[in-house]
Amino acid sequence: MWWIGLGIASSIGLGTGLHTFVLYLGPHMAKVTMASNECNYVPQFLPSRWNLEYFKECPEFKGEVTLSSIDIFRAVILEACLWGFGTAIGELPPYFISKAAALSGKKADDLKEIEQEMDNSFIGRIKGFIYKNLKKHAFIVVLLAASIPNPLFDLAGLTCGHFLIPFATFFGATFIGKAIVKVSLQSFFVIISFS
Repeated sequence: MWWIGLGIASSIGLGTGLHTFVLYLGPHMAKVTMASNECNYVPQFLPSRWNLEYFKECPEFKGEVTLSSIDIFRAVILEACLWGFGTAIGELPPYFISKAAALSGKKADDLKEIEQEMDNSFIGRIKGFIYKNLKKHAFIVVLLAASIPNPLFDLAGLTCGHFLIPFATFFGATFIGKAIVKVSLQSFFVIISFS
């Protein structure tokens, strides 16, 4: 619950997800990476993985580190995925607020406006392009936007809610992008940086 809560706290409302990564998850990954490189294996977390205070002492290691980044990645990916799941949950309020506004009757007027403006102005053509492609490829668009550290991702939630993209499509793509793809990239970045 700790990592999920930190993930929610980092992206709820209009958060970027960066601050709890920098303050908690990134340092945790760095700590595991440095301890693993000192031992040439991933040391035991004491008193447990969920209440890490220190690592079990390892015999002093002299020589070249042969531990792979994948081994360290396996030691931190569960916490990273839980944090990513929390950030995906934190992206839901903009989606639901925008969807509620769209369902309140404003959506029909906006869609009529988009259809009227499609041929009339540059902005209208852009709105039409976004609307058509979001309707056809919503999962891929949201997945790509969620897969990178993106402080503007709330706009994707607002847009998907406004155009009534199904919840399963939005949350599924957000979950995969944030809890699997993005945290994996961030994990490897930290592991390689601190190795």
